[in-house]
Amino acid sequence: MAQYNNETGSVNFRLKEAKALISRIMGRYSFKGLQADFSTGLKVFPSHWDKDTKTAIGIDRREINQQLNKFRTSIIDAHKNFNENYNRMPTKDELKTIVDNAMAGKELTTVQKNKKSFDDVFQEFMRVIELKVMRAIASGQKPLHRSYVSSFNTMYTDLKDFANENNIFLDIDKFDELQCLEFQNWLLGTERVGELSTLKTRIKRLAAIQKRAFEKGYTNNRSYMQEEYKVKVPPTFHTVLTEPEVKLLYEYDFSDVPRLERVRDMFILSCHTSLRFGDITRIESGHIDHSSKTVNILLKKGSGVDNYKTVRFSFFGYASEILSKYNDDIKSIAISNQNTNDYLKELFKVVPYFNEKVITRERPTNKGVEFETINFAEKIAFHDSRRSFCTNRYIEGWDLLEIWQYTGHTDESVFKTYFKPTFEHEQIRQESIKVRNEKLQKVDLQSKEIEELKSQLQKMKELYEGGSVSQTSKTIGINKSAS
Repeated sequence: MAQYNNETGSVNFRLKEAKALISRIMGRYSFKGLQADFSTGLKVFPSHWDKDTKTAIGIDRREINQQLNKFRTSIIDAHKNFNENYNRMPTKDELKTIVDNAMAGKELTTVQKNKKSFDDVFQEFMRVIELKVMRAIASGQKPLHRSYVSSFNTMYTDLKDFANENNIFLDIDKFDELQCLEFQNWLLGTERVGELSTLKTRIKRLAAIQKRAFEKGYTNNRSYMQEEYKVKVPPTFHTVLTEPEVKLLYEYDFSDVPRLERVRDMFILSCHTSLRFGDITRIESGHIDHSSKTVNILLKKGSGVDNYKTVRFSFFGYASEILSKYNDDIKSIAISNQNTNDYLKELFKVVPYFNEKVITRERPTNKGVEFETINFAEKIAFHDSRRSFCTNRYIEGWDLLEIWQYTGHTDESVFKTYFKPTFEHEQIRQESIKVRNEKLQKVDLQSKEIEELKSQLQKMKELYEGGSVSQTSKTIGINKSAS
């Protein structure tokens, strides 16, 4: 590794309010295009300040100038300490931390010399992601979703703000579970995250950066594996429509509000195909085969970022009717996901049954387990159609592999989260399986009888064509007796 030349910057002072009766003295540390401003906490009359030498004059000049020189020396020494420990240029945020710690009288301590900064590791991580996206686009493959990429930038912006506000030096060796907990509490306290699920994502992204630093040999710190990095999220409430509710919604007349009718139809189509919003809104004639009554579509999203899955399944429920209604071109009526969910809540409130429907559930709080009443229409989201499909088909006694054929999941654990059956549902499923098996057995028996009849007819034809009329009559007589 090349030896850094251990340069330092310069400290200059100025008046904050040069035209006021008395002004605060501000400082600025400048280094190779980077600047870090700070307050000295000192005040002086503007007439007692020399703008050329940037020093105090007058009665109190000796005490003030000594204090300013002390600040200058402390900052330069803190920068030298950084150079000795890290042997590289500081980042803008690190320079601010060096100055703030110097003003507060804190010393910089490190674990490992000549190492990458937190910022180095983050930028390297993001460069890898950028190159992956470029490779995927260039090869015509599915790139990482932009929300996944932006979630890392959001996390790191929050982390730097947390460090700056608390005068914490982001050290890849020293960021441990204690600082992680402080970061979590800061996020919640500043309301940068509204839900625990969002906090969980922030910390998951942080852990990914630290994990890369360890795997690349930049640090021996494995704090990201500690329990404190695992944010526990209470069970999320998801709404599920029963099949009678799906029927009620589909039969409700929205003809006077076409935008709600279109969203309703897309939602019902998803209830009977299990396709996600991103796939439903891509459907066009090329995905539909009316001769075999099947849908064949490459799923836009997989459980893993590099997974692809093409699903092929038969029309079910209202699928055929809705597809025909829009000439197989659902893509032409699609709107944004946000507007779709807003309209969805609106249309559910229009239907009296759903507007009046409430659900009571227990949820954990810091005061213990409490009951919560939830308005069904307020909680509905487009993705609930996928859960409704899985749950209803499960209740109807479908085999899990049959359901999987529709959903196209690549992860079994994720697949199972889409089932929301109650105890009563399990009982209905057992009855449904029994009825389904009886129907299958009846179909099998009928198929067997038909095959036997075909065999007998073929035998009779062969005897008749061979001139064995008496034998043919005998065979017919036997069959009559058997019937």
